[in-house]
This record gives sequence, structure tokens and C-alpha cells, in this order.
Amino acid sequence: MTPTPKGEDARTEILNAAWKLFITRGYASTSLRDIAKAAGNRAVGGIYNHFASKEALFTELLEMAAPVEEMRAVFAACHGETAPELIRAYLRAWLPLNQRYYEYLKLVQIDLGEFGGANIQRIFPELTTPLQEFVRSIQALPGLRPMPTVVLMRLLDAIAAGYVVTARYGPDDVRADFTPEAWIDLLIDALLNGIAQQNDEGGIELENLEMSHDNRAN
Repeated sequence: MTPTPKGEDARTEILNAAWKLFITRGYASTSLRDIAKAAGNRAVGGIYNHFASKEALFTELLEMAAPVEEMRAVFAACHGETAPELIRAYLRAWLPLNQRYYEYLKLVQIDLGEFGGANIQRIFPELTTPLQEFVRSIQALPGLRPMPTVVLMRLLDAIAAGYVVTARYGPDDVRADFTPEAWIDLLIDALLNGIAQQNDEGGIELENLEMSHDNRAN
């Protein structure tokens, strides 16, 4: 049966209400009753006219808003002759995408926590573990210190998460010091080159670190 315009409107209202509640409250803390109320004080039974369950409603949201082609394009377009070059290309493409799809990434986190990532794996069948495979391709290139794959994965994830959060919620006067592109390059430079000052022999200056340690000990 083809949905009526009224039925499509109701479905859209339910989806919009569920999106806002899942993003702000999380999955477990959002009930179908909450969604029905936020969707125009509907009866809970009205939701079942469109979705078999709360999980079915969630998975439809996850699928309909997925930036599938953009995410695939990021991994396909990133190239580099060395590991630092590939990391730079990846983060320059990935950080703006994370910023644009900040709320969607919250839904991805819900899927990982509540369903073990099963829905994301279904949406991206050929990209079940895209970052892990991509990081391994980075590690196969020259120019990177040896480290476990999971460490580099978490480091890249931490850069992406930190950038998105501080870009959205950091003080405006601080964020205005640089353009978004400049912020990304500064973060990438800090990641690739480090932040510890080095001495003439290429070692890390330890004086300040030792003073800091002494102060804590006292």
C-alpha cells in the first residue's frame, strides 16, 4: 500500500523527533512514548503503524542519513608516498566531514554501543573496518615510527573527536584566531612533528619536565 501524504508527514515527524531525542538523550534513555510525545503528542501505537520497533526506527535514521558516498570517497581519494603525507591527506578530508556530520556520528556511537556496530556494518558492507584497513596501509609506507595499529587508530580518532568538539564548543575568540583550514593544518603539524621542544642533538629538552616532576614530588 502506497503511503498517503498524511502518513508520510506523520512518518517524517516521528523520524525528526526520534533524531533529536537520540542525539540529546541517547538510545537507552529515549522511549517510544517520548518519541510519540515529541512528534505531536501522538499515541505510541501510531509509531507502530510506521516502524516495527524502536530499533527499527533507529536503524532507519542511521541508514537514511548516512554519508555513504562521501565516506567512501575520503578513503578512495587519499594518497601519499609516505605515511605522513597520507595521514595529512586523510585528516584534511576527514576532519571537515566529521564536522559536517557531527550529529550523525553520535548515532554511529549509539550503534557501536547498543548494537556492536551491526547496523553500520550493514550500511557499509565493504567498509566493515575501514579505518583499521586504512591505518594498516599507512603503516606500510615509510616515515612512521613503529607502533601497534590500534594505537595509531585511537590517535587519529582522538584528533578527529577533539577537533569536532572544540570546533563546535570552544570559545569563539580562540576559534577565530585561525580559519578552519588553518586549524586543521596546525593540528596535523602537531601530530606529525610533535609538541616537545628538541635540543640541538635532536633530543627532547628535559629540564622543564624534570622541574615539573620535582614540583609534583614536593
